[in-house]
Amino acid sequence: MLNYEIYINDEEVTQHILNFDYSENLDDVASSFSFDSLIDFGITSTNNNQTRANIVRICESGQTITRYLGIITDTEHTSDINKYHYSGFDIGFYLNKNKVIIQFKKANIGDAIKKLCEEYQINFEKSPNFTQTVSKIYKNIIFADVVKELLQLEKDKGGLKNYYIDCKGGNFAIERYTYNQNLGSVIANNILVDSFRTINNVKVTHSFQDLKNRVIYSDNNEKSLKRVTRENTNSIATYGLLTEIETVDTNKQNNLSKLAEDKLNELNKIKDTISLSMLGDYNIKKGVVIPLNINDYDLHGTYLIKSCSHSLDDKKEVVSIEVEKHDINT
Repeated sequence: MLNYEIYINDEEVTQHILNFDYSENLDDVASSFSFDSLIDFGITSTNNNQTRANIVRICESGQTITRYLGIITDTEHTSDINKYHYSGFDIGFYLNKNKVIIQFKKANIGDAIKKLCEEYQINFEKSPNFTQTVSKIYKNIIFADVVKELLQLEKDKGGLKNYYIDCKGGNFAIERYTYNQNLGSVIANNILVDSFRTINNVKVTHSFQDLKNRVIYSDNNEKSLKRVTRENTNSIATYGLLTEIETVDTNKQNNLSKLAEDKLNELNKIKDTISLSMLGDYNIKKGVVIPLNINDYDLHGTYLIKSCSHSLDDKKEVVSIEVEKHDINT
């Protein structure tokens, strides 16, 4: 595999891997992967009388840092009698497959996530300093959905934003968006190319299906109808009335007027879906902001990678991404 070494349970198997693909999305906590091989690795292995699911790990050639670690959840002996197909997820799989029952009482959101991870045996590697609190009972709710709600709550209450969940490195981490204008790719014969010079298959679509031009913020007291409303009359005149309602716990720290205004600014936008392909490497990933300058499609400025799919073989690594306009200063 070009510029990579692939291991299964710490045994290098690079020469037996025909291809390797993986995909990730900001809206999901787990990335997925698949690969083909002429070797039957099975779905589990036994070592020292302990049987465990097989783990696949990718490193750069000659390096020890893990660039991708996943659990093989499915195997297939294909219609080609000599070929085996494998697929699975990074450790975000366990966030998606565990349901929880837990209560938080005015808990700092970071502490709440740590407590959740401790109870469900998830290795929480990295966390920012959260500023907001949560008071809520979660019962029979998927682990990942709880964490995503807590991150959204932090943002909606005026706390940290521009953070996302990443589990590709083998642990559960909450990362901040980063900016990268130096993306490259190694192709056959160890030739280094500028990823931005290989951009192709560009497509741009526009939609206002998700646009909201009136936002109502209310407290979470079921017996109260207290609310603050912000709206954009020009947008309403253009697209019709489209309302979003948000509820938060009311306390002295919550400025409902500001929260409503911020949410309106966030949602009162045409959604531009921009997709393209380029040659690249593991540095092209969700949560990365990149510069684009493509005159034919009027793409100028900085764009956030929302999702990406990597396809690796012994000659090149092709990355297909979906991006949206993003101001790196926000």
